[in-house]
Amino acid sequence: MNQLARALGFGLLSSVASRLPAPIATAVQLLLILIGSLLPLWPLLRGWIELQDLLAYSALWLAMSVGATLIRLATMGRRDATTRFFALHYAIMIGVLSLVCGAWSVILLFMAGVSGGWFALIPTAAALLLSNAWSLADGWFLRGGRTVARLWQVLLPGYLRFIPVLLATIAGAVLIIGEYPLDYRLVAAATLVVVLTAIDITLALASFRLTR
Repeated sequence: MNQLARALGFGLLSSVASRLPAPIATAVQLLLILIGSLLPLWPLLRGWIELQDLLAYSALWLAMSVGATLIRLATMGRRDATTRFFALHYAIMIGVLSLVCGAWSVILLFMAGVSGGWFALIPTAAALLLSNAWSLADGWFLRGGRTVARLWQVLLPGYLRFIPVLLATIAGAVLIIGEYPLDYRLVAAATLVVVLTAIDITLALASFRLTR
């Protein structure tokens, strides 16, 4: 196990995952993705949270994606000068742009006001964090993903995840600042949740093909 993995506590999760058959570990991963990505639809449709809350949540989702990608770049088996260059490029480009999206999300959150049911996102955020950690511990470190993955397979998910969050932040700014009807904001927020869930499920299934 890589020193970085042990320092970040992935050893414990890998120990748990190693006791599970691969299909069960896969089911755990997909379940955590569904809870962390799709469950926000429930408080949204119940009216407990609104678009501004989902934008802040998506900024957290993107930050976890960036962190997970940088860990993969730092620990992948095939490392050379090209890998180091793109790792720096990704950290600067996507990292900085993600911070900009996050800052805008916080601004929009304060402009529109935090919804009373924002606490409903705490369990889903915890599941999202655990999902990212499980993916790294199980597929990346335990089952050898880091030894077979190519550079583009590590970088592409980060770019795919960034695009919808960027577009949603722009659309959210237009809808919130322009004071559009709440129905428009509801559609935009629900669309964002579904798109992020579809991306995470697709990427998880693609990752399983590498390591199972």
